[in-house]
Amino acid sequence: MILALLLAAAAPIVGVLEFRDKVPPEQRIDVAYLSDQVRAAVKEVLPQSRVITRENMLVLLQASGRNLEECEGECEVDTGRRIGADLVVSGEVLRFGTQYKLNMKLHDTGQGELLSGGVASGATADELDRDLRPAVRRLLAPLLQDRLSDQRQEARETTVQRIRPLPSTAAAVWIVAGYDWTSHTGTLANAPGSAFGWDLGGHLFFRVAGPLYLGALLDYSLSGPNELLAAGGVRLAVENLGISAGGGYANLASGGWGVLGAVDFGLGSGFSLRGQASWRRASTETLPRQEITVASVMGGLSVQF
Repeated sequence: MILALLLAAAAPIVGVLEFRDKVPPEQRIDVAYLSDQVRAAVKEVLPQSRVITRENMLVLLQASGRNLEECEGECEVDTGRRIGADLVVSGEVLRFGTQYKLNMKLHDTGQGELLSGGVASGATADELDRDLRPAVRRLLAPLLQDRLSDQRQEARETTVQRIRPLPSTAAAVWIVAGYDWTSHTGTLANAPGSAFGWDLGGHLFFRVAGPLYLGALLDYSLSGPNELLAAGGVRLAVENLGISAGGGYANLASGGWGVLGAVDFGLGSGFSLRGQASWRRASTETLPRQEITVASVMGGLSVQF
């Protein structure tokens, strides 16, 4: 019920009625002051609430022919409804033994239900004043507990919404550019050692557990001597990052092998910034044997499917 109230009224309206004075005349204290202090404490404990001032309350009650100090029980709830309050605090000041007591009640005006009670105590007016705010916190505790539960539930729901479910497959194509460092042996020893290069590629991975994917990738060099790298690999999806690595066949004459690692940073709408590094090595079977090693670092754009 309280949860429904808080959801329906993000800023609940609270009315604090004037407290009834049951203290013997010779020991009386300023009850109006206590009512104002409770209003201030309610606003402090429930900063999102709207607390009706005494002046506005008097105007509203005079218009309905009510007297603040002559209401108890159901009348308190009805008074709260008349002034447009969602919650109403009422109470009485009395002497019990050697102490002053301010006995407060909190009602839900919509259901007419008593939500809680709270008592402030003190042997003197000063001690009673000091105990007012702790007593108001105790009085409003049920609201605070529900509000905290609602906030936690909202935080959980927001977190779930932010965490997108991982797809069962991860497919992408890319184009990257960067630098190739190439070393040769044999008759190709004097060939150029490095150059600006372009690569095209793509991958297809299948999710096997949590953020872990297994699959394959192809990377085709438009400028280097090792034209194609076909590799099996793994991919790890971490929020908007995709981290992949693989190793396999790199063709040159009779073939070779290579490894590749890459990071994709999601930009949205399926596009990602991509950075990758690879190392490939191949050799011929004919004599004189020739070996070629290519290392590259590149960056570019990938499109995720």
